[in-house]
Amino acid sequence: MSKDKKVMNELKSLIYTQLSKKYNKCLWPKSDCTKDCINAHSIQNSQILDQLASNNHLIMAVHRLNLDTEPEIEFNEVGRNKATTFTGLCGEHDSQLFRPIDVNQFDSSNEEQKFLIAYRSVLRELHTRIKSARDLQTTYQKSAEAGMWDSKNMDEPFWKAATRPIINAINWYQYKQNYDNIYNSNSFTEIEHECIRIERNCPLAVSSLFDPIKSIIGVEIPEQKFIVFNVFPQKKDTIILLSYLGDHQKDLRPYADEIINASGEYQLYLLSKTILRYCENFVISPDHFNLFSQQKIDAIKNFYLATVTQIDIDHNDKNLMLF
Repeated sequence: MSKDKKVMNELKSLIYTQLSKKYNKCLWPKSDCTKDCINAHSIQNSQILDQLASNNHLIMAVHRLNLDTEPEIEFNEVGRNKATTFTGLCGEHDSQLFRPIDVNQFDSSNEEQKFLIAYRSVLRELHTRIKSARDLQTTYQKSAEAGMWDSKNMDEPFWKAATRPIINAINWYQYKQNYDNIYNSNSFTEIEHECIRIERNCPLAVSSLFDPIKSIIGVEIPEQKFIVFNVFPQKKDTIILLSYLGDHQKDLRPYADEIINASGEYQLYLLSKTILRYCENFVISPDHFNLFSQQKIDAIKNFYLATVTQIDIDHNDKNLMLF
């Protein structure tokens, strides 16, 4: 084996090992918490996942990193106790934070409930960004220590790639602090919500958020503005909850309006494409997914995978309907 090939194999091993490690940090907003974290659900377990699960399993988009080829993705069954979980809260604080939505039915007029649903998405996203930054930096550090490259002679593109996830995580932490302050002061009305109820059985659930402005090719903005995006079943209806900071409403409402102002099957189609384009934290009922043809599954998978590198990709295909 050549020296270059050996170095590359060692680097791949470092990357795979690092990615498999959990990041455990309780993101409790009132004080620093050092307790062990649990697998906290980012989508409510007993009320939402219970409606969607079949034999205690759900369908999720499972990403597989292959350093020799393009990224891979499959829609596979995942155990309910693992689906949508993140190690960003200890058991005590997970229970304390989200008790109002874990033990009560969703009430669209309840500002605290709507805030907590959005807050859960924000916490999960911050945890994901911090882990990504830690994994990349740890891999760079360990590979440099192993002599795979000289850390003093890295070019500018390398440093940009190395530091961007850290800057991203810092920006996300600052964004999350807005929600922390609202929670600590009980000023829940500082978050604006658009809640849509559709009289249609909901076969999926989403807990995610996205920046539709920065997703436009060529646009650079100093501050990211996020739509927090939740979709879930409530009895025989579909609930869509779009949330944003009050200061961001003017800029984000036009993007939310596309879904808000649509109706019927077209509204569900737009909702489906929004999920596939922007979200990776969602689940589908296995009973519903098993009704999809292979052609439909392939279309969904190909569109979803294409958005990893082309967030603005768009084309019409009835097979992208998730409902």
